[in-house]
Amino acid sequence: GTNDILRLFVALTGIQYAGGHLKELQKAFKNPAANLGLIFKEGSRRAARSMGMGGTDLTPFVADQLKDAARQCSESIDLFGQAVESLLIKHGKGIVEEQYMLNRLADAAIDTYAMAVVLSRASRSVKQDLPTAEHEIQMAQAWCHEAADRVRVNIRKIK
Repeated sequence: GTNDILRLFVALTGIQYAGGHLKELQKAFKNPAANLGLIFKEGSRRAARSMGMGGTDLTPFVADQLKDAARQCSESIDLFGQAVESLLIKHGKGIVEEQYMLNRLADAAIDTYAMAVVLSRASRSVKQDLPTAEHEIQMAQAWCHEAADRVRVNIRKIK
């Protein structure tokens, strides 16, 4: 029904940017001498990521009490990006036929987006010293913990 269609839309929208980036890299490798800067930059980024450095870091943007939850959201963003890239490499344009994987990918994207929104809202409450701030922090921490677990499960099932 409608929910399934919207889930596919979310997944395919998430894949669209990565597909464009991979096409750009593919073109660069066809003429490496002219694109040495791009190739070196991408290689350096991937090497740093493989050593656990250079990933997404949302901690500067949240309240101090939410730093751990922000790390979970950052990890989810990085896992999502890696999953999208590996699916595109493996399936190419045929990814549109892989509905099971796309549904898992959409669920991961939805949970990751919700984590970012919850962190933003709770951080705003802390910054404005609202009376609900402590409750919002606790809710954000609980939500991010549960959502990050779901993202890891969904990404693992994709792989």
